[in-house]
Amino acid sequence: MINIFITNNMTYTPFKGFHEIDLPFFKKNKINIVDSPNNAQIIVSQKIKQLKPYFFKYRTQKKYLLWTLEPRFNTSTENINSFYFGWLKIHIMNIYTGDVFVDRLSFHSKKIDKKLIPLKDSFKILNRKLVGLMSFYKGLDSEPIMVNGLDVDLIKPRVNIALYGHSNNLMDVYGKGWPDGISKEDSRDGDWSESKGGLLEPYLFNLCFENTAALRYTTEKIWDSIANGCLPVYYSKGTGIYDLFPENSFIDYSLLNSPKELFELIQNMSDEEYVIRMNKCIGVYNQISELSPNQKNELRLKSLNKIIDKISEIL
Repeated sequence: MINIFITNNMTYTPFKGFHEIDLPFFKKNKINIVDSPNNAQIIVSQKIKQLKPYFFKYRTQKKYLLWTLEPRFNTSTENINSFYFGWLKIHIMNIYTGDVFVDRLSFHSKKIDKKLIPLKDSFKILNRKLVGLMSFYKGLDSEPIMVNGLDVDLIKPRVNIALYGHSNNLMDVYGKGWPDGISKEDSRDGDWSESKGGLLEPYLFNLCFENTAALRYTTEKIWDSIANGCLPVYYSKGTGIYDLFPENSFIDYSLLNSPKELFELIQNMSDEEYVIRMNKCIGVYNQISELSPNQKNELRLKSLNKIIDKISEIL
């Protein structure tokens, strides 16, 4: 049996049993999650700074694993990082090492559980206002996220679109931290997934960028947009999203040059083009919804098996 200790920032991860197959899978593979680091061979966290107290207490007596599905928590592209002149090593599993989002559906396919009705040819666009459900964070002052010499941050371009759209009465924003007068609502109290559906319901276009552009990194944002009847405005460059979606389905902002060009595209889009694009998105969504529970579990197991492989490698 291998004992691992999980730091307190891992709530929405497999290590805290976010999916019902997670903890039984670990147990089957003789991985035991313990309550005290004293009893652990490996200490796991999503952030290096939350591992540091354990470095100083246990030094090389323990092994350390940083595992995160948040692209901004760690940007290393190496599987091992060395610290303190090389005497202490942290094993890395993140978005950029390619062994967390092994499949873009590993973490969200379970939520895609209903069949959507395609739009009829007679559908009319009655609301061309773009909606964005997103926090401001640091807005246009958001720090670059440099990976392999490229800035993969999407907060700045997303905020730029929102500010332009708001100032021209072409977009509504919902989220925390925005300058006064921009966000129409900033609460996430209660069931956010249900609240999100209510907020999206009046709209037909949804700005749903990820926070960061990374290969196979696909959260619930684009799926929630489609499920709630909104054509996604997404950013594809560097994500590989076209492995799943056909071209000319969602609106791909990475192919555009400015917020002005985006809003002109939306304002000039014909009803026919909207129906074609949206039905392509619905088609992808429905293909995933038709997967059996076992097939969806297999998608998650791709990522869980990577954890087992890494633990074996560490020890």
